[in-house]
Amino acid sequence: MIDEMPDRVRRARELAGMRGYEGLLVVGRAPDRNGDLLYLCGHVPMLAGHPSRFAVRGRGLGLLYLPTDPKIAPELAVTTPFHVPGHGIGRTVVNPNIVAAATAILEGLGAPGSTIGLVGMDVISAMTFDELRLYNPRVRFVEADDLVMNMRAVKSEREIAALRIGSGFADEVGEALRERIVPGVTESELASFVVAEMTRRGADQAFATCQSGVERSGEPFMFPAASSRVLRDGDLVHMEINGRYEGYKIDICRSTVVGRPTDEAVHLLETVLAMLEASCAAIAPGVLAEDLEALASDVAETAGYRGKFAFGHGGPGTYLGHGIGLGIDEPPVVAKGEKTFLRAGMMLTIEPGLYRTPAGGARIEDEVLVTEGGCEVVTRLERRWWA
Repeated sequence: MIDEMPDRVRRARELAGMRGYEGLLVVGRAPDRNGDLLYLCGHVPMLAGHPSRFAVRGRGLGLLYLPTDPKIAPELAVTTPFHVPGHGIGRTVVNPNIVAAATAILEGLGAPGSTIGLVGMDVISAMTFDELRLYNPRVRFVEADDLVMNMRAVKSEREIAALRIGSGFADEVGEALRERIVPGVTESELASFVVAEMTRRGADQAFATCQSGVERSGEPFMFPAASSRVLRDGDLVHMEINGRYEGYKIDICRSTVVGRPTDEAVHLLETVLAMLEASCAAIAPGVLAEDLEALASDVAETAGYRGKFAFGHGGPGTYLGHGIGLGIDEPPVVAKGEKTFLRAGMMLTIEPGLYRTPAGGARIEDEVLVTEGGCEVVTRLERRWWA
């Protein structure tokens, strides 16, 4: 998406100027929280995990300074020459001390005395932020995480195309996986199959979970993500299929019952499916994100599963869903308290789950696109695996 980056940078400059900033300082961290840098310039910092000691400070961080003035090229601060270079960058300052590198950029571009929006307050460490202010006492840093997050929430056609391809990989692998969920196989064998098949199709960072039986399926997540447990007849099992294609994440989940289903297991699975169907049917531009979770919660409670769904409604799960793109969890979060109105072009995952029931737990997750007319379910994989 390199050719889309200049327009993204232009828009970010405009939004920063509208807020009265002289520039944006965008923070990324290897290997997990780098979406904003990827989105704006394609930079990937590396070699995280070092402690900040003496002259080595903030290892694994990348800091992009984006002046509001369109005539001034962005500049990049990194701690090591081992990194993916940024596109459209005027200068890259390499210094084992990330704050010293960023300060050199700010001083060189005349930023002292400016108000700068800091994008990545939830990424930068408290120590690094304190040192950034100490090195730059005349700069006023203002939290501006939402600026780039909101840009990323609505996907371009090319981003949607990449997400579709990745979702298609998961569809194919899920179809093959379904036939392998039988008594006698282990969770780790099923997860290894998913990873191998996703990788073979061209996905990287492939990952899978497999949780079976009353105890393990009954939790939203239990370590290890896939164990040596042998699946038995009548077990509930849920599996996540994850990966990445061209930088864009893949995230779906399916649940079923192993062998002969019990009435209790089928009721649980049918309820989760009804939660998913009701949520997707309600998706449209202008819908408040938190209202979707409330709708799914109503379905669960009507079926007798009060307190078994999401945290915001008294349950153990995290939420109904989330945005997906360069990050696996992007805005909007589809959860109680999320006051974001859906917009056409948002790609979401909807993943209702019921947990800690006498039979265990289940989760079904699809990737969906908010369209001008409502919702397109991008995931094509059959949802009902227990019929």
